[in-house]
Amino acid sequence: MSNMQNMQNSQHKLFALCMIALIFRITGISYSQAFDTIRLEGEHIERLVQHRKDGPTQRFDHPGTTIRLPAGEYRLEDVRLKNGYTFRRRSSTYHWVTVTEEKPTTFKIGAPLKQTVKIERQGSILMLNYELKGIGGETYYSVVNRGKRPRFTVFKGDKEIGSGRFEFG
Repeated sequence: MSNMQNMQNSQHKLFALCMIALIFRITGISYSQAFDTIRLEGEHIERLVQHRKDGPTQRFDHPGTTIRLPAGEYRLEDVRLKNGYTFRRRSSTYHWVTVTEEKPTTFKIGAPLKQTVKIERQGSILMLNYELKGIGGETYYSVVNRGKRPRFTVFKGDKEIGSGRFEFG
């Protein structure tokens, strides 16, 4: 290899190292910072966004069963599942999860999903509140237009006493 080629290779390596240093500086990651592999206990995750308490928000597209995060405190900001179901943190009370090298961490998010209906009576009106919960207790919403609104029928014994259609949202 000629001296010119050696010099070009050295310049390319120096450029690559400078770019890595710049990325670390922009994201707040230090060279000595330890990363931990986080197990995702859930299925059908298309996007996952974690907010670091003292640093940047990190987005993972199609994360699979594990992600790698630097040690620190994180809270779940956003999850998108297949078929258009999404979770977005809506309050500041969502708990922080501490990621350390010493203790394996698991995030419970995503499917399987559990459908629930809470029924409340307000005088002669029954309020039916539907929720779609992930395995970590997070509530998902559908951003896809599902077409016809679902119907419901209420029976007292064998006698139909009411029916109607749900409103989306």
